[in-house]
Amino acid sequence: MKHFVIVLAVGILLVFGCRKEEPKTLPEKHEAIAQKEEPKTGAMLIAEGKEKLTEAKKKLAQEDKYDCCIEDDCDYCALHEGSCSCASDLKKGDHVCLECYAGWQQGKGDVPNIKKENVTTSLLKHEHHH
Repeated sequence: MKHFVIVLAVGILLVFGCRKEEPKTLPEKHEAIAQKEEPKTGAMLIAEGKEKLTEAKKKLAQEDKYDCCIEDDCDYCALHEGSCSCASDLKKGDHVCLECYAGWQQGKGDVPNIKKENVTTSLLKHEHHH
């Protein structure tokens, strides 16, 4: 009987002494909160949009679909037309978009031999001529 008690005690010690503790994990709802991104502010979304628009205009320029006539390329044509032909339109004597027109009037024109007085726009319609 004495051996039985010793064997039983050793067995109990082995079972409980060698038992590995399970790694503690956060409850599911805490994990979801920890992984959730902070909501973006309006300013953050606008900054991201401007970055994407700049990237899109560079791509369009590489594809020969963006030829603006002001120093800082206009956003109007990219957003409304998906291309810009204001520089070539201006050289032909055609209208430019409203943003380009405003840029010329502010002295930001970027086509040689064109005076701001000769730059026109249409308040009703701006068409791209391809």
